[in-house]
Parts: sequence; C-alpha cells; structure tokens
Amino acid sequence: MNQVTVVYMKKINFIILTIISLSLSGCSWLVYDNFQKFDDEFKNSKKYIARAVLYPEERGPEINSANIIIEREVISDRDVVKAYFVISRTTKSFKIENSGYIKAGNQTFEINVAEAVSEYKSKSESSVSSYTRTDSTGVSTGQSTVIDEQSWIDDKFIFILTPEMVSGIRNADEFIVRFYFGPVPATFKFKGSSIKNVHKALNS
Repeated sequence: MNQVTVVYMKKINFIILTIISLSLSGCSWLVYDNFQKFDDEFKNSKKYIARAVLYPEERGPEINSANIIIEREVISDRDVVKAYFVISRTTKSFKIENSGYIKAGNQTFEINVAEAVSEYKSKSESSVSSYTRTDSTGVSTGQSTVIDEQSWIDDKFIFILTPEMVSGIRNADEFIVRFYFGPVPATFKFKGSSIKNVHKALNS
C-alpha cells in the first residue's frame, strides 16, 4: 500500500467518524423540527410551538401559502393558545376580511381577524446564458441576461384560540381554517404531520 493510498484512507475514515459523531450528538441544526418546547425563564413560562406551511385547498391563483405558528404558553394557572398567520397573496388580490372560521369535527367557530398587517414584498433574480450564432457572416458568441421580478403581499395577523376551539382541535383528526379575500375563500387544512404537531403542542 503506497503513501497516497494511506492518506486517502485516513481522509475517508475522518469523514465517516465526523458524520457518526454529528449523528450521535443530535445537533438541532441538522434536522428542522416543526414542534418545539422550551422553558422561557424571562416570562417564567413554558412554551410549546407547532409550525406548518399550508396551501389553500381551493388552489386558486390569488392565494399562495400560509406560514403558521400555533403557540401554547403556560404561565402558573394560565394556559393561552395563539395562532400566528402569514398568508402570501398576489398584488391583484383583495385584502383579508375581518372574520374567518375554524371547523374541528362538527364544531364551527368564528375568528376575529383584527389588526392584520399587510406588507408588500418583492424580489428579482437574474440568470445569464451564453449563445452561439452562425450566419452568412460567420460565427458569433455572446451572453443574454434574463431578469425575473416577483412581487406579492404578506398578510400578518394573530388570534387567540378559545378553550372551546382548543378542545375541538384536541379531539379532531383534522381541522380547517378559512379566511376570505374579497370573493375568494382560502381554506387551510391541518392533517397528517401538521395536526400531529399541533396536538403535541396542545397536549404536552
């Protein structure tokens, strides 16, 4: 076995040991967990957080997605559950209406969407491609740049879940949240892993 082979094998062994070490240490940055629990020493409380990214059941062009956090905070004898929503929509859509609904099992509850904040967002991406052209004058080369500009609106709002809402969600295999943007409904369904994480937050 020559010296080059020995050095190569040492490098391979080092990489393997590093991967095993990181796996055993359970580094939180390797796997993103949509459920978290922690003690908040500043507020003297316990927090349970479930995250989800959901798309509307209607699949219309106006509403894109919702980034959702369900937060349960336990402070001595108080148990408060809040829902944080960031809903992305097109610039041609209507603003979210002041009321929405939660349906869990056979129970339907009205939501008050108060003080929703709308933020205009935009981004641009450019891509460069090379080309070669051949004509009667010969061969020419060059580059072309394409700029893709996108703009949208984020609606941000918070609402508190009542004890009746929490009880209904705890006992449901799935639940839906519906909002209205002018004539367009947007229904977000919690099921599978998304409701599993919500149940963890509510039942811990």
